[in-house]
Amino acid sequence: MNKFEIFTNELLKWNKTHKLTNYNEDEIKKQIEDSLYPLEKIKDSKTAIDIGTGAGFPGLILAIAMPNTKWYLVEPLKKRYSFLNYIKTILNLKNVEVIPNRVEKANLPKVDLITSRAVMKTNDILKIIKPFLKKDSTILLYKGSNVLDELQDIDASIISRGNRNYVFIKGEKWAK
Repeated sequence: MNKFEIFTNELLKWNKTHKLTNYNEDEIKKQIEDSLYPLEKIKDSKTAIDIGTGAGFPGLILAIAMPNTKWYLVEPLKKRYSFLNYIKTILNLKNVEVIPNRVEKANLPKVDLITSRAVMKTNDILKIIKPFLKKDSTILLYKGSNVLDELQDIDASIISRGNRNYVFIKGEKWAK
């Protein structure tokens, strides 16, 4: 069994007790595929932060696919944090550190990549991630269909796939 299958099975088990997500097996597989879709554009990042990792999307999934990247998964909710730590342990993910805090209160280094999915509006994310950005950092936001409303004054490139929009923003303008 590969790591994504183990993750899927464990998430389904945990959902029975802890309700981490409402996803069934097929939906989890779609979420994994969604998380991995922009991998080619970010695969060379050496360090990364995922804000609000939740049940693992996209941060944990990307960490599995990018074993040479140091990932900081930021998740303040205890049951999700516990799940992420459990998965990290059983999959032996040495490249993952789970941070049980809100990103605004986390003591994290500047990184090459920051990802987030459905956590908050783009402008709000850009404000709170400034301390973690390098001039050449990439910001990858997984957004829904009304993303253009959030990007009016923001220089971004977008890859659209169905209702999903993968928004890429360069850190140079936003870094402190």
